[in-house]
Amino acid sequence: MQLNHVGIINKSEEQALEFYQDFLGLKKTREILLPLELSEQLFSVSKEIKILVVENEGIKIEVFISDFQHENPNFTHFAITVDSLSELTEKAKRFDANVIIGKHKDKTVYFLKDFSGNLIEVKQKP
Repeated sequence: MQLNHVGIINKSEEQALEFYQDFLGLKKTREILLPLELSEQLFSVSKEIKILVVENEGIKIEVFISDFQHENPNFTHFAITVDSLSELTEKAKRFDANVIIGKHKDKTVYFLKDFSGNLIEVKQKP
């Protein structure tokens, strides 16, 4: 079994592209308008939904543009690996992206929060 893609919600197309395309370097490969009928059948939402598909190096993310709000606490996340955690955290400062660092004993865990509050765990490539 292999993961095909991850679907997330973002409140703004502009912020989604800034974060996933400009900051993370993923490429927008498709733009889909999910018809109302299908949106109702799949997600119980009575409106058309714009979906941006961004991908790169084996990762594919469907970004649903919607004003839906996550409930707190929200543990939902996906994880990516990067060549350099230090380069990513420096770049995050330039993009005003939120980096969350958790430490317990000798373990440090890194998360990014996109501009809509989605969590992305970040791991250093070995």
